[in-house]
Amino acid sequence: MADEPVVRQAESASDNSPEVKKDEEPKESKAKVLWGKLGLDAGTLIMMFKGSIPPIIGIAFFQSDAVAETYGNLGYLVAIISVLSICIMPRAKYLQTLVLNVIGICIGSAVSLLGLWSGTKARLHTTPAGSTAAYNSSQSAVCAIWLFANIWFVNVLRAKIPALQFPVIMYSIFTNVSFTYGPLFPTMAIVETFMRQLLTGFLTAFAIATGVSLFIVPVSSRTVVFKEITGYLAAVRSTLKAQTVYLQSLEKSNMFRATTSTEGIPKAEEATSQTKKPGDADDHVVPSSPESKALKAAIAALTGLHGKLHGDLAFGKREFAWGKLGPDDLDAISNHFRSILLPLIGMSTINDMFERIAERRGWIESKTHFDDVEAWEQDAGIESELEEKRLWNEIMKQLHEPFAVATEAMDEGLEHVGILLEFIPRPKQKSSAKDTAAAEDVDVEAEGDSIKPGEMGFADFIRKRMEAFYSKRAETLRTWAKEKGLSATVFDAAHSSGPHEVGSPDETHHYRDQQQLYMILYMEHLLYCTGLAIHNLAQFAESKVKDGTMKKNRMILPGQRRIRKWITSLGSEDSTVSEGIPDSLENGQSTVYMGSSFNGRRDPEHLPATTAWQKFGNGMRTIPHFMGSVESAFGFRVACATMTIGIVAYLRETQEFFIQQRLVWAMIIIAIGMTITAGQSMFGFFTRVAGTALAMVFSFIIWYIVDGKIPGVIVMLWFFIFIEMYFFMKFPRLIAVWLICIVTQVLIIGYELQVLKIGVAVATKSGQPYYPVYELAPYRLACVAGGSFVAFIWTVFPYPLSDRSWLRKDLGATIYLLANYYSVVHSTIVSRVQDAEGDMDDPHSPGKQLERARHKVFGKLMLLLPSLRQHAEWEKWELSIGGKFPKETYAAIIDRLEKILQYTMLMSYATQTWSKNEVPEDQVASRRLWLEDLSRLLNTVDPTTHAMTSVLALLSASVTQGSALPPFIQMPQPYQLSRRLEALDKGILDSRHVEEPGYSAWAVMQITSSLVSDDLKRLVDHVRDLVGEVDFSFRVENTSLDSIEKQRNHRRKGKAE
Repeated sequence: MADEPVVRQAESASDNSPEVKKDEEPKESKAKVLWGKLGLDAGTLIMMFKGSIPPIIGIAFFQSDAVAETYGNLGYLVAIISVLSICIMPRAKYLQTLVLNVIGICIGSAVSLLGLWSGTKARLHTTPAGSTAAYNSSQSAVCAIWLFANIWFVNVLRAKIPALQFPVIMYSIFTNVSFTYGPLFPTMAIVETFMRQLLTGFLTAFAIATGVSLFIVPVSSRTVVFKEITGYLAAVRSTLKAQTVYLQSLEKSNMFRATTSTEGIPKAEEATSQTKKPGDADDHVVPSSPESKALKAAIAALTGLHGKLHGDLAFGKREFAWGKLGPDDLDAISNHFRSILLPLIGMSTINDMFERIAERRGWIESKTHFDDVEAWEQDAGIESELEEKRLWNEIMKQLHEPFAVATEAMDEGLEHVGILLEFIPRPKQKSSAKDTAAAEDVDVEAEGDSIKPGEMGFADFIRKRMEAFYSKRAETLRTWAKEKGLSATVFDAAHSSGPHEVGSPDETHHYRDQQQLYMILYMEHLLYCTGLAIHNLAQFAESKVKDGTMKKNRMILPGQRRIRKWITSLGSEDSTVSEGIPDSLENGQSTVYMGSSFNGRRDPEHLPATTAWQKFGNGMRTIPHFMGSVESAFGFRVACATMTIGIVAYLRETQEFFIQQRLVWAMIIIAIGMTITAGQSMFGFFTRVAGTALAMVFSFIIWYIVDGKIPGVIVMLWFFIFIEMYFFMKFPRLIAVWLICIVTQVLIIGYELQVLKIGVAVATKSGQPYYPVYELAPYRLACVAGGSFVAFIWTVFPYPLSDRSWLRKDLGATIYLLANYYSVVHSTIVSRVQDAEGDMDDPHSPGKQLERARHKVFGKLMLLLPSLRQHAEWEKWELSIGGKFPKETYAAIIDRLEKILQYTMLMSYATQTWSKNEVPEDQVASRRLWLEDLSRLLNTVDPTTHAMTSVLALLSASVTQGSALPPFIQMPQPYQLSRRLEALDKGILDSRHVEEPGYSAWAVMQITSSLVSDDLKRLVDHVRDLVGEVDFSFRVENTSLDSIEKQRNHRRKGKAE
């Protein structure tokens, strides 16, 4: 042992030697760095290759004589439809789209056949005997009516049910081609031949895409989910590291200002003033520290991944597979991830809390005037800030070690989960002779207490670490009390002063001490909750090993219930709780009445139906409701836009021109790309024209670089599609550009190769003249530009459906949903305090129904909040007529809504500790003692005023209707509850209760409710800026009175003279 320091010094010296310095290691080449930035990993290259295969197969196999004879002039359509099938989708998602596509095309072929049959009958009954005229007005009119009705109906379905996006596109292409060529068919024999050829082409394209999807580098939805779970584990570990770095930065920095000088004040003020800009969206501009920015960036990435996992999980659970983890296991993992995410989000709000304290005490500037600042928060100068900073630096130093130990245990726990569930490979065992010799000298008894991630029983190790962390909270608080110069006895004896002592030094010290105590407990409780959530996930992973799930692969079946639920959910629409926003697809009946929000929306014009005739009448009223809906109006606009070009095909003078110039592709562009709102339509117009222009240029290169030789053209086309698939996958917002580019390339090149195969004579038999590439490509660009322009015109005519009005409508719905969510969370908290939840395993218990309602409203909010961001982005593309759009105000409102939602989620999550369902049976009695006292006092002070819900509902109505807010809105006061509780029982919130788990939850709820109240006040200010306020008061300035008096005196003098 005596030689050990020498060895360590030698190792240290060798580490510092020039030969091993990291700075002198060879740097990566620029090409390697660029390759890494491009993200061209093996998976991306494989998907690029896979996406480029179907159109090439569709074009290459047309060179066969049998294939050319079968498909005739529609051969190139096979390659186009194979592109639109998107074979690179995961298996379950692709198969769902495939089933819907096939059903849509089969229905489309039947409807088209019926429409063309009626058209031929109209020709038969209106054509004079012996006439050989090719044009018949009756047949054209019938085909036009069928086309208009079809386009209207399917686009209504597309707007109502997003899952039908691709099937509607396929259906629209099929019916556009059928009904525009229909007036040319004199007999049903020709109609049947054409329809058979068209249907065969579509189904062949689906078959090619399906073969590529299932047999060429197949990617299942479960594989995607597993990769996301692996990434989720890594993202949580990265978030924990960023959280640790941020908390450690608080040991030295001034947490009340992002940048500080040595003294802590001037530099922050300078930075704040320099970063302020006119028109900033937020109430104030406080530059965040790099550590805080890194933590929020990590949380944002984790939240985005959580949303993506939630969306892909539904498809992963529906797959038939050969593996280990079943659908229920994936569900359980997702639930555990949600339990981990919520406290991590709470920890990321610590910086916001420090900023709020600085604002309320006047240490930093704020545009929001706080009328509710209490006496103990006022008159806090620079000396007070420096003292508060010093105290928090000392507190964070004391928390350094326990937080680091707990975080290390959580990090290892995540590694443990990944190893057991086989998301992370087991670390390789070292087997060198040196390691073997060292292992022989290890004390076996000492090794028995050491357990590593991946070994059974590690979950118990995490639990012991977290219990040790929780038990050391009292030690941290004693250190805090010592820094305050207080003993535990003195602090326990301190209580709120009477009314006559408001603003006294005792009251100020008491409430500032209580605020610090709550913040310490807030951090400790959320970190502890994160550890418990990871421990529960580790326990789940070990249970999967113990029950043999991870031992061998087996057949994974989704089950009849899950498949039935998926099928029934495709066309259902939720009508509960809100403003008609389609989201949750589960409708349940309440057996325990706890409020009208558990039932469907009430109709203010009709009482609930009681008789059979009234119920029949309700069914009949759905027809005009459907016809007058926004979706029906959108379908009508698409039909009108389609017929704006389609009418050319049904007039005698222009029918031949329509066929020759292939204007049907302009109609198809309308079907593919027309959107509801003007901003998105404008963006789509430019992207589609840009994509077609690129396709025109690329087509010239593809065709002429190999001098039109068929093998070379096919190879060059594959190469260009292969490259374009990279942009298709890496830039989701520009998918329309590259999809149109690929489709147009395939259309141009496929048609030219088709003509080379079947000959010009056969190709022009349908009436379409042959164009070489240098003429066909510009014509295609003109068609796309014309179709896109017509689509844009019908989006804004006769009146525009702007993203701005849509944003305001969705914003009002979001605020209303947030009011519902806060209300149900409030009721949940009360039920937990009063022990009224019942058995959570009983689906009819009050607690279970509250949970169901909470999850339903939360799901709707998760759909609406990203929608608000999207509309805010599309709004930038709209033409501004008149005054500017208040985008800063809207952005600020969205930010406030997201923060209020986060804090409300934390309130619901933290108070789970109060539920007996979350407490071990042997601890229920002891933990309920303090909660029972708290429950009695809460009933006495009657906190269930629901002021928050009322204010949010009022804001929702004002934003939705554009009506002014009423004056003097009463805001909820979170700290009054603590004051009134202490007035009834001076010991209920004493620090001696900190060992109670419910006390920490109370601290979290107090802090989050305070943050919610602050954000609500700012939200009211933003909405007031947006819609105004009912205020007819007036004020006459003294200067005005003086000027009026002077004018009167001047007039009197004039009259006297």
